Amino acid sequence: MRIAVAGFEYEGNSLSNRIDGRAEFSDKLLADGPELLRRVEGKGLALSGAIEVLRAAGHEVVPIFATRGGAGGRVEESFARDCMKRIVDGIASAGKIDGVYLALHGAMLTERMSDPEGELLAALRECVGPTVPIAASLDLHAHVTSRMVEAATILVGYQTYPHEDASRTGACAAGLLVRTLTGEIKPVMALSKINALLPVLGGTTDGNAPMAEVAAIARCHEARSHEAHCHDGPDGVLSASYFPVQPWLDYADVGISGLAIADTMDAAEACARDVVMAMWERRRAFELEAWSPLDAVHQALSKPVDTVLIVDAPDSIGAGAPGDSPAVLAALLAVAPNIASAVYVVDPGAAKRARDAGVGATLNIEIGASLDQRFAKPLAVKVVVESLHEGSFTYRGGPARGARGRLGPSAVLRTGGIRILAATNAVYEYGDEHYAACGIDIGEMRLVSCKNLMNFRTLLGPQRDFVVVHGPGASPLRLQDVPWSNRKRPFWPADDTVAPEFMDLSAAPPDDNMIDCEGHGRQR
Repeated sequence: MRIAVAGFEYEGNSLSNRIDGRAEFSDKLLADGPELLRRVEGKGLALSGAIEVLRAAGHEVVPIFATRGGAGGRVEESFARDCMKRIVDGIASAGKIDGVYLALHGAMLTERMSDPEGELLAALRECVGPTVPIAASLDLHAHVTSRMVEAATILVGYQTYPHEDASRTGACAAGLLVRTLTGEIKPVMALSKINALLPVLGGTTDGNAPMAEVAAIARCHEARSHEAHCHDGPDGVLSASYFPVQPWLDYADVGISGLAIADTMDAAEACARDVVMAMWERRRAFELEAWSPLDAVHQALSKPVDTVLIVDAPDSIGAGAPGDSPAVLAALLAVAPNIASAVYVVDPGAAKRARDAGVGATLNIEIGASLDQRFAKPLAVKVVVESLHEGSFTYRGGPARGARGRLGPSAVLRTGGIRILAATNAVYEYGDEHYAACGIDIGEMRLVSCKNLMNFRTLLGPQRDFVVVHGPGASPLRLQDVPWSNRKRPFWPADDTVAPEFMDLSAAPPDDNMIDCEGHGRQR
């Protein structure tokens, strides 16, 4: 059979001022046709895993178009429309298509669309008709909407956080698609959603964390593993997914979700409800201790380990923040100016000044808050330009394993014991690849800042611990303090509700423009 494959991945954030377009997506992945297959082969992407499974099953893979933009605020509207058009028109003109696989994030925002993945899936459903199965893989933090569930046949979410199973999730979705095409299964899906948000920091699936317990409950609904990496449970459950959601989305229909695929609707509904209730019952355990920047540095210095990671939660690049906050740098200068430390600040202007001055130059510069001055102001500091870099590297793990990252023109600036990595681009942090690309060995540092809410855990060990910073930013920890405009009250944690409020999934979807088979906007 002929299976069309495509991808459009981006994680949005209503609180971020970032607007990302072709340039930002091109830095990560933008390819179509045979070039798509070449670019994703051997990578840790969901697309990579799906294509491997489809080929192993003997089907013809028809590559359409794929692009990835990481995390940010919103996708520039015309670029988003063009990407959706390329996918829908590409499938419409590809001849007979027996099935479709999409790699999506599930929490994308554009300048005008609040549910672009739902729009895309609905347009594809209209294009291929009611009988062609459509499968999609989603990030664990997807904002799953009723429109997505109605339009797709199969939706499968990542199981791990930090995300180590993107490729496996793509393989899972493709495996279920193959079994649907052969008539082995006739999947039905159910979504259950509660009006609640969970702090991302406490959402790891490692160890005995609350999400690890939720994952175990989901796996109990999937009793027996098979070669396509999915599961067949005795209650008819084929796949159980949990979506603690990207919490910085200011829309009324955003909430934590359970989603199940089963042989019967009764089984799917029972599983989906069980999974989302497991998150709700553990909601308080997701709140972890955090400190102001100054207190966080004091806490870090008191820890009896070699290296402490200072997690700059409010400026998490992996959550869509710009990465330009100098708050941790200011705290280091105030508390530990001569302690061996490394801090990453996105500031294209500071990087350019350093490059213009050259290695060895002494500069009085302002650094930070170059992209967003709502939460911080630039910090004046005297530095020596220690080294200059282009900042290219290859990710060692996570959903981007094997892909390239690019800090752009960058400089390592020295003040006292502190090394400041001033970079042009905000890059997703998996581990310490961005530091290593600029000659900084975090093993030689006492304190190291991280602008990611979860992947810092991949760096922990017997002589490495962490502390977390709270405060203002585009990815604040305290969700109850955000000045929400559109959320429906009451919701947890803004309101200390005791009973869960299950959301009405039959409500009318937002009135976005839809992409039709010719790629033109069509008003519903």
